[in-house]
Amino acid sequence: MPSTSLKIIKDKIAAKHEGDDKQLEVIFSDTSRLMVEAPAGYGKTTTMISRLAYLFATGKIPNPKRILGLTFSVNAALKVKREVAEKLPALLGSHNSSLAISEKATITNYHGFCKGILKKYGYLIADALRKDINLFRAVGDTEIEKLAPLKAVLTSNESMHLKEVDAIIKEAHIPNSEEIHLYNSIVIKKLLPLGYITHTAIILFVLELFESNAEVANFYQSLYPIIVVDEFQDTNCIAWSLLETIISDQTQLLFLGDPLQRIYGFIGALPDIMSIASEKYNMTRITLSKNYRFRDNTEMLKLDRNIRANATSYFAPAIPEDDLASLPGFWGKTQQDEADQITSKVQDLLKEKNSKIALLFRSRGKNSEKVEEQLIIKKIPYFYGMFTDEDLDYIEFHNKCHAVFINRFESNKSINKRSLTSFSNEIKKQYAEKQDKIVYSLLRLLDAFVEKVAIDYADLLPEDKYMLLLDVFENRQLKQAMEYVDSQVILSTVHGAKGLEWDYVILGDIERWVFPSYYICKACESRFNQPNKGCCILPSPLPKEFRDLVLDELSVFYVGITRAKKQIYVSASSKRLDSFGNEKDSVYSCMVRMPGVKLVKANSF
Repeated sequence: MPSTSLKIIKDKIAAKHEGDDKQLEVIFSDTSRLMVEAPAGYGKTTTMISRLAYLFATGKIPNPKRILGLTFSVNAALKVKREVAEKLPALLGSHNSSLAISEKATITNYHGFCKGILKKYGYLIADALRKDINLFRAVGDTEIEKLAPLKAVLTSNESMHLKEVDAIIKEAHIPNSEEIHLYNSIVIKKLLPLGYITHTAIILFVLELFESNAEVANFYQSLYPIIVVDEFQDTNCIAWSLLETIISDQTQLLFLGDPLQRIYGFIGALPDIMSIASEKYNMTRITLSKNYRFRDNTEMLKLDRNIRANATSYFAPAIPEDDLASLPGFWGKTQQDEADQITSKVQDLLKEKNSKIALLFRSRGKNSEKVEEQLIIKKIPYFYGMFTDEDLDYIEFHNKCHAVFINRFESNKSINKRSLTSFSNEIKKQYAEKQDKIVYSLLRLLDAFVEKVAIDYADLLPEDKYMLLLDVFENRQLKQAMEYVDSQVILSTVHGAKGLEWDYVILGDIERWVFPSYYICKACESRFNQPNKGCCILPSPLPKEFRDLVLDELSVFYVGITRAKKQIYVSASSKRLDSFGNEKDSVYSCMVRMPGVKLVKANSF
C-alpha cells in the first residue's frame, strides 16, 4: 500500500482511539505476537478491529491467506464478525467491502471451526463423517446415560471411559493420545451410526485428525497466518491443544482476554492460561488502561479499578482513604425484608424511561425465589432467566429446536422472517401441553432470537444465518438472547449474564456461605469469625493455598459488577434461607469489604 494511503489509515485509527496510548500500542505494534489484557468496557473489540485494519494495510495478511478469529461462544463470534464486517471497510477504504472482508476472515467459535474441518476431512478418521457433521445430534457426555438408544449400545466400560475423559477435561487436564483415540473410537463405532456425536468429540476428532495427518494440520497452519482469540481466559485444555496444533513458528498471534473474568473453571478453563501462552510463544503483554464504560461515572470507575487492584495484589492493595469506591447496598433484617428493598429499588429505577435492570444471583435457590415472589406481588413484569445448562428442560428445548431446525432447513437454507416464524410456531405447538416457567421463558427467548436474526441480521449470507442458528441450538446458548428480550427487568444468574449488560444491576444475596459459595467459605479460616461492621473479612495475609479459590470467586463477583452500564447495587440480609427454606444467621460477605471498597446505603444512589 502506498505510504500516503497507509498514513491516511493510521490517522483514521489514531483519531478513532482518542489518543489512548495503550490501545495505539497494541494497534501499531511491530511485534507479531501480542497478549492483550482487556477488561470489560476498555475498548477491546475496537482495538482488535483497528489492529486487523493495520495488518491488512501493511500487507501482513497476504492473499489468499485468511485471519482465523476464535471466540468462546457463538453469540460472541457473531458480534465480532459483524463488527469486523462493518468497521474494517470504513478504516481500509471503500474498495474493501463487507463481502471482501468476510472472504479474508473466518470468525467462529472452537466447535464451529472444528466442524468446518470435519466437513472437509472427517472421512479420514471415520467413513460416517462423509455425512454433513451438522446433521448429527450433539450431546454432552453426562447426557449419554439418559438417552435410551445410546445407553442400550454402550458397554459399562465404554460409558465409563467417556465419563472419565469428560472428567479429565473438566479438571483442566489434557487427555493423552491413547485416551483420545479410545474415546473417539467409541463415538465412531457406537454413537455416529445412531446419528449422535458428543460436543467433546467434535474437538477430539480434529486433534486426532491433525496428529495422524500432518499435511492437513500444515494446511491450516499455512491458511491462517494470523490467529485472533477473544475471551482467551476461558480457553479449556482441549481448545488449547487445538490452538497449539495450528500455530507454526511464523503464525502471528493476537490473544485478548481478562484473567479476572475467568468464571468457567468448573468446566475446564485453564488457570493462568494467559501467562502460559505468553511464556510459550514469547508474546508481548499489554494491558489496556482506560475504562470507557465508566469514564463519566467516578464511583463505578474507582470500584472497577479497586477490585482489579485487589486481584493483582491478593487483597493487599495500597489504596488511599480518599480513593475508596462507594458500593451501594441494601441490608435486610430477613430475606423477606431484603426482597422488599430490592423490588422497591426496581420500581424506582423503572421510572427512568427505557431503563434496563438485571437482578443477578450466584445461583438459583430459596433466596432468589423470595425476590421473585415479591416481583410478582408488586406486579413488576420480569423475564425469568435462572435456568442453568444442566436443567433437563433447558437441554431438551435446545435438542428439540436442533432437530426441528435441521428437518426444516437442511435442504433449503433460505432463512427469512416468514420461515423463522413458522419454525418458532412449530416449537410452540410441541410445547402446547407444557407451559411451566422455564419452558415459557425459553419460548420467549426463541422468539426474541429469531426476530433478531430475521430483521437485524437479514444481511447475513444464508449459510451464515443457518450456522448461527444451528450453533446456538447445538451449544445451548439461547440464554445469550436475554439481551434481545422485550423486558425491562431480567432475573438471572451471574454465569448466565456473562457477555451481556444492562443499565442497572442488583447483585443479590452477597452473604457469607452464599456469595462466596459454601465451597469457598468452608475452606476459609475466617468463616466463623465475628463480622467487622456487619461484613465478613478475608484473612490477612491471604494463605497461598486459598488464593486461587478466592480469586475464582472474585472473578464471578467482578463479572456481575461489570454487567452494569450505569450503577451496581448489592444486597444481603441477616437471615438467609438454606436449601430447605430454613432461616440461618448471615452477614455481608467479604466481597463487599475488600480493601478499597466502602459499603454505603443504597437509598443514597
